[in-house]
Amino acid sequence: MGYLTSIQTRMWNLKRKGYSQAEISRQMNVTRQTVNKTINVIDSKITRALLEAAQLNRINVKSVNSQKGFLFGRSTVFDMDILVTFSERNGLQIWYKGEGGCSNCADADDCKKRLITEAEERGITLPDNVRIIKPARIADLLFKRILEESQ
Repeated sequence: MGYLTSIQTRMWNLKRKGYSQAEISRQMNVTRQTVNKTINVIDSKITRALLEAAQLNRINVKSVNSQKGFLFGRSTVFDMDILVTFSERNGLQIWYKGEGGCSNCADADDCKKRLITEAEERGITLPDNVRIIKPARIADLLFKRILEESQ
């Protein structure tokens, strides 16, 4: 992932899936104190990565959730909502909420794969016909579900 060690990544995924610190401790065969300290380090690293992405992309931050691995904000350059996500399989990604010119984009297939991967990793159910939906529509669903989850 570049930002977390493999142990931190495993621990973060367990925490994100709802495991308690005691359950993580048993599963990883470490003390609860180790889990607590490591979770604090993980949260700090993820927050820093999300905020750096926002700063580099000139995003006004509205909310950050390091435990779920996302930042929501508004681009000052493009004047649109932005979702920055941090996940094991996609790493750090920036998603723009907008109309999207997906039919004219050479990266549409790759974008769609990343969006589907992001949804799967977060346990977000997408419609059965997701393979024929344009990436911009999948991004809208992802935005909506992640923001609902945070409230």
